[in-house]
Amino acid sequence: MGLDSRDYYQEPAPEYGFGGTSSFGAPKTRLMVTQLVIANVIAYAIYWIGNHRFIENVFALQPNVFFTNWYVWQVLTYGFLHSLDNVAHILGNMFVLWFFGREVESVYGRRKFLAFYLSSIVLSGVIGSYLQEAITAARTGGESGPAPYIIGASGGVFAVLILYVCLFPRRTIYLYFVLPVRAWVLAVGYLILDFIGTFSESHIAHGVHLAGAACGWIYFKTNWDLSRLLPNAERVRRYGPRRKVRIHRPETDSLAEEVDRILAKINREGEASLTIKERRTLERASQQYKDRQQH
Repeated sequence: MGLDSRDYYQEPAPEYGFGGTSSFGAPKTRLMVTQLVIANVIAYAIYWIGNHRFIENVFALQPNVFFTNWYVWQVLTYGFLHSLDNVAHILGNMFVLWFFGREVESVYGRRKFLAFYLSSIVLSGVIGSYLQEAITAARTGGESGPAPYIIGASGGVFAVLILYVCLFPRRTIYLYFVLPVRAWVLAVGYLILDFIGTFSESHIAHGVHLAGAACGWIYFKTNWDLSRLLPNAERVRRYGPRRKVRIHRPETDSLAEEVDRILAKINREGEASLTIKERRTLERASQQYKDRQQH
């Protein structure tokens, strides 16, 4: 059975956008990266019109959060706040996230991309803040004042950028829309600047950037999967009222997402690029489709 005879291959590709309906009359599927950008913009607006001091104390990542106030949610919420004094902070982060995140999401799927991004925010914030504090203490002989709070999505954004570069190292990126550079060259340049920046007095959390970059590289190498921790419809139903009749769904959400990822890879790199494992996944999905047609 060829790919073109499978039901999931015959359907038109989803039209990713900001909502509405596609040319086929079906609702558009909004990319997860687009939803993250929208969430950041909403958080920025709330920060702008709200009580700045309260929001910073409660939601920004404070130094020694695990030894003082124990507002542990700060390791995530700080990634949705951006500087009110410099609008380029949120504009730059969101542009890079959206530009590179679209293709990363097309490879891993919505749930895995969301889990990767959020976990990178947490890990880069925790590791990067302590890394920056240690470097600052070494540079100043331990006589520096209290470390400032941290805000911004840069840790997660750098993770997405590095993961993109690991996936497509030889892609040409037009820096400032003019200068063509290879993706790996762009990444190396950013890493060098951030490494140098950690040893200088700056309001930029270079340590968080480096920790985020490490998250992207480690994820590429290990493909850690925290998406199973995210809520889904099946998990919600598990805690709802029990039904007497159980509906058998042979094609699970995880299989469907894996098939979507593989089809995106075929569209991007050709069928010859598939691994043996990916071909077996398509064959398994095809067999499940045939079984469903026979019942």
